[in-house]
Amino acid sequence: MKTVTSHILFLGNLLALGLFVSSMAYAAENGSTSPGIELEDTNWQLLQMKVLGGFLFTAEDPSKYRLNFRSENRLTGTSDCNTITGSWYLENSALRFEPFVSTRKLCPPGSLHNNLVLILRDISAIEMRDGHMILTTGADELELEFEARGF
Repeated sequence: MKTVTSHILFLGNLLALGLFVSSMAYAAENGSTSPGIELEDTNWQLLQMKVLGGFLFTAEDPSKYRLNFRSENRLTGTSDCNTITGSWYLENSALRFEPFVSTRKLCPPGSLHNNLVLILRDISAIEMRDGHMILTTGADELELEFEARGF
């Protein structure tokens, strides 16, 4: 009796494993899994930011607004005339910067620094769209669009 029970449990576990593998394969084929976003050792520059009301602001010189995702979750970068440092944490499509620090130099008129820093502190999600990195906040519908930048 004990042997029959063991075999039944083994077959049940084997069946469950088969169903799990099949469902993961189906999800992968149909785009239902979390995106495999790799940020470590990548560099990005700001293209545009969408703020409340859907207004778009485009960086005159995107190279002045950079995010560099380093190893060990270190974040470095620039925001016009200021520098950015901190840590980044990514889990599935949830992204957060904690702690997030920026120097406080007064940049020239037309700078996107103040808005960029305020939005970056509230980032909660990341998406890759057509080779661009899209960072968004929760309910405020704020969006930052970056393109990859090599060094």
